[in-house]
Amino acid sequence: MAVVSPWPPERSGIADYSAELLPALSELVDASPFAPSEASRALVSRPDVLLFQLGNDPLHAPSVELLRDRPRSLPAVVVLHDFCLHHLFAAAYLDRGREEEYASELARAHGERGRELARRALAGPRVPVWDLDPWSYPMSAAVIRDATSLIVHSRLVRGAVLREHPLARVVEVPHHVVPAPRTAKAEARARLGLPADRPLVVTLGVVTPAKRVDRVLHALARVPAGRRPFLFVGGAVGADDPLLETVRSLGLAGDVRFGGYLEEADFWRAASAADLAVNLRFPTMGETSGAVCRLAGFGLPLVVNDVGWFRELPDAFARKVPLGEGEVEAIARAIEELAGDDDGRQAASAAAARWGEERRPGAVAARYAEVLLEAVSGRSAPRALVSRLAAELRAVGVAGAGRFGSSSRQPDAAVAARLAEAAEGLVPGGPATR
Repeated sequence: MAVVSPWPPERSGIADYSAELLPALSELVDASPFAPSEASRALVSRPDVLLFQLGNDPLHAPSVELLRDRPRSLPAVVVLHDFCLHHLFAAAYLDRGREEEYASELARAHGERGRELARRALAGPRVPVWDLDPWSYPMSAAVIRDATSLIVHSRLVRGAVLREHPLARVVEVPHHVVPAPRTAKAEARARLGLPADRPLVVTLGVVTPAKRVDRVLHALARVPAGRRPFLFVGGAVGADDPLLETVRSLGLAGDVRFGGYLEEADFWRAASAADLAVNLRFPTMGETSGAVCRLAGFGLPLVVNDVGWFRELPDAFARKVPLGEGEVEAIARAIEELAGDDDGRQAASAAAARWGEERRPGAVAARYAEVLLEAVSGRSAPRALVSRLAAELRAVGVAGAGRFGSSSRQPDAAVAARLAEAAEGLVPGGPATR
């Protein structure tokens, strides 16, 4: 097997994911790693199967091109880390003067709708639909069609894939959780220069507007000073980042510290030092958060947004806050309640740790091996009942944007996946027929 993926030291969540999974996977299959920039070399190794780790980043463009152009006799399994891939194509092609390739990929993914969007994008001002409305033009349909099989990490994305291509072979395999090194809390706080005598909240991972750190800061300011925990933000921010001014304007200089980019050892020290984690995300591209999986598996209670894959996290350890009106107040309430409830945090911590134990790399690698063997042996035809049910749901309008009162495809996609899962096994499965 040739594994095409970013790898450390690339600062990429998928690079970390692949590096953590490869040792367990290599115990089951003969795996050779290749970076996307050397994707064409994967064919030279003459593998039995290609495994692509794909996400919504332009560094994956060579992987998508190899997936598209490979001999069809060579099976390819795609791990779809993001359902929405539009930013990948816009940054790799449109921003680099390769407009015709961008237009071609839009048409491959979305047909005449894609051609029309490409015409508008090339003729006038560019509207970043990949940020403003990513689920309307996700640009993943061609990738889904080009793959022999797909692995996804959530019910949401499984449903979205079946909406795009009801006969796709798509398997939900949870994101793995690695056992983590632990440091005594007092020592971890001392090493990171954090206060020893206050509850500590962390938000860890790459700091982007989608992580909604500004909302966390405003929420922290709403917690009365006597009950306010300390916040540690582990992620790089520039000297002119507006978040720094937000801290000053809210009077939080003594309550917040930005730790910059965290190397692996300091990430786990921050987790060891923490009492709970707040990791928000919106908009979502259908991703599963590696940082959230790590923190939950470590045993930290979580505060997350009630959206996308995060909605699938168990309530036993994940407090979900709504988007929009009332979001800041809900974050503040969750932080204050969890920071002040030692027994509640302990119960949530135990539930989170159990969730992580079920997702160790060895168990996840075994699921991968099943899908890979199926692809190599030519048995990747979709299960008949799941595919037929998805096709029927699509025919009556489920999973179409705007249907059933929904302004987004996401809820209907989740409906399709859940109904298919509930029905699977009621009728004997087998290769689907057209």
